[in-house]
Amino acid sequence: MKSFYFGLVVVGIVGGLFQAPRELRADDFDDFLGPQAHESWKKYMRENRYTCPGPLDTLAKSRTLVIGGKSYVHSGYKLELLPSSADKDDAVKIGVVSAIKDTSPGTMKNLKETLAWFVGEKVDWIVVNGDIARGEFDLEEIIDVIAATQFPILVNLGNLDSKGSWARVYKNREKKNPHIVNGVWIRQIIADDIEFWTVAGYHDSRFVHQGGGCKYKKADVDVFRREIKPSGDRPVAMVVHGPPLGQGKKSIDVIHDNKNVGDPNLNRVIRRMGVKFGIFGHILESGGRAVRSDMKTRVKEGVASDELHLNSGSVSADPWAMLGGKTFFGMSVIMEIKGGKASFKTKRFAAQYED
Repeated sequence: MKSFYFGLVVVGIVGGLFQAPRELRADDFDDFLGPQAHESWKKYMRENRYTCPGPLDTLAKSRTLVIGGKSYVHSGYKLELLPSSADKDDAVKIGVVSAIKDTSPGTMKNLKETLAWFVGEKVDWIVVNGDIARGEFDLEEIIDVIAATQFPILVNLGNLDSKGSWARVYKNREKKNPHIVNGVWIRQIIADDIEFWTVAGYHDSRFVHQGGGCKYKKADVDVFRREIKPSGDRPVAMVVHGPPLGQGKKSIDVIHDNKNVGDPNLNRVIRRMGVKFGIFGHILESGGRAVRSDMKTRVKEGVASDELHLNSGSVSADPWAMLGGKTFFGMSVIMEIKGGKASFKTKRFAAQYED
């Protein structure tokens, strides 16, 4: 009997040695190679086209970009405003759209009305926070509609999106549209009156719906504790498709069975680095909610708070049952940060019916 079990062990070991090797991915080598200095942004894009989130790679020679009429220095994973482009106030308005998902007539109507709202409110940035579209053609159409506003646009990916499709769409537009900031690869954006920290993708592989989807690792979050230093003279806002782990039924990560399903790795960064503001989504039934950094104390719409972490919901026109029983047909939000405090307001859409 002992020889039988011994034989099984040997067969298992030998079988493992001769298994077909898994196809290697770019991010398999991140920890091994460490940060790299790329000769150009073109070569950076090529080498990292399947890497999501991007590594803390740099450019051998930084480049200057004009985004929204302001000059920035781009050095790889970091984009930083030139001091000469800073304005004299301490206020910033951020329009947020998330979970667009498709180009159905109802959704595109919601999106265009949202963008008109952003124009009327004179936002400083638009954040496109993941779940943009399943198909590449839909992704192109959505990005082009948003880019036409000419606002500075920070694009992040969610669990629905393909990192390869986004890399191609971005590559074909980045020269003519320098105001589109790729939040997959550019992890730290030091802008006027705000600093964004990005984590692309989603933490739970069960909900990454594309074969070429983006699942981030704990290390992709920990870089903000270990390697990236905040500028120190403006508020920091984390931009992640999925929310941090909440506490209780009032948080921004509550699903229909009243469970909290956020990522605790984000909490660690928020707590240890003192990140007071955040832009999240993914849990659609908790859309239009905000909490303080303890992830349990609600912040009401229109109320200024020195800590505010927001779930922006979905702009899709598909009906979605919210916590509390109401059904929404799309929403978008604007977050304003002024004098060290943030507030938000929500635009909600009515049901649409075809003739």
